[in-house]
Amino acid sequence: MARVLTVLGTRPEIIKLSPLIPLLETRFDHILVHSGQHYSYEVDAIFFEELSLPTPRYTLGVGSAQHGEQTARILSRLEPILLQERPDLVLVQGDTNTTMAGALCAAKLGFPVVHLEAGGRSFNRAMPEELNRIIVDHIAEILLAADEVAAANLRAEGLPEERIHVIGSTAIDAALRHRERAAQSTILTQLELEAGTYLALTLHRAENTTPDTLPGIVRALNELAEQYRIVFPIHPRTAAALERQGLQLSPRIHTIRPLGYLDMLCLVQAAQALLTDSGGLQEEAAVLGTPILLIRNETEWRYLIDAGVAVLIGNRYERIIAGATTWLSPEGLHRLRTAHSPIVSGAAERAAEIMAAYCTR
Repeated sequence: MARVLTVLGTRPEIIKLSPLIPLLETRFDHILVHSGQHYSYEVDAIFFEELSLPTPRYTLGVGSAQHGEQTARILSRLEPILLQERPDLVLVQGDTNTTMAGALCAAKLGFPVVHLEAGGRSFNRAMPEELNRIIVDHIAEILLAADEVAAANLRAEGLPEERIHVIGSTAIDAALRHRERAAQSTILTQLELEAGTYLALTLHRAENTTPDTLPGIVRALNELAEQYRIVFPIHPRTAAALERQGLQLSPRIHTIRPLGYLDMLCLVQAAQALLTDSGGLQEEAAVLGTPILLIRNETEWRYLIDAGVAVLIGNRYERIIAGATTWLSPEGLHRLRTAHSPIVSGAAERAAEIMAAYCTR
């Protein structure tokens, strides 16, 4: 039986790999390695429990650190595991430091890399995630692209056609699989919320938490809070940045601890709209039919913008206010809700088949 080693380390990776890992467990000798890039219960362990995933065989425990140090820890701690286990394929997902370091370590040792969510591009190289995904795509043997836009990006960078496979997004598989369970969550009752009476907010990207950007975002959010109830599961990075920069959120913004996957799906599904800079939540909200306002200037999931289910409102005060005024109006929300969402399931199954075919060729 062929051996596949999967390296993950963050909330988005756990969620997006959750439909694929059970298939790998049955079809391969599967080894799960957790880098520990996210290491708190709220943003990590709870997802393994909720999604019924196996306990990782290896945990690297790298924790939080600057990019260079975190990458170095993953490389040095993963290398002996790869040399001992000698997998036929090494699977990584997305664009995190875990993704890049896992792929780099495997490729330098001669183990073929599979990149799930290959070809996503923001075309903003100031984003660490953009650099990570480009590096991984250029050293991976199997490129699993979510859509034709991502595949075209790979071809434009000169990557061989035989490596590129368009399979869809496993984030969609995960949301579809767990949508009914999420509807049974009691999070709205716990927070004393009624469906359709609030905006859900997430904010965590590095470029949105800098002293140049975060004050303007906070000013815009505080202004919006005068009109809308906002519920904000706050990421540890954002909480630390607010404290460090001496910024105060309006008391009308209801900040709460990070939520588990099922509670977060429930919160998003019942919201008037989602304000976010998250990658994964864009697709989850699209599955759930929730209007999406992106606090970003670009997105890897361009197909959601093109379909009209999501809009970019930027990350500067003036653009956020202008975008929110347009798209949170009754007319704007109606346009977003009634746009056709191009949701296609089955990505996990297609990924497993491609990997199995590679191992038996």
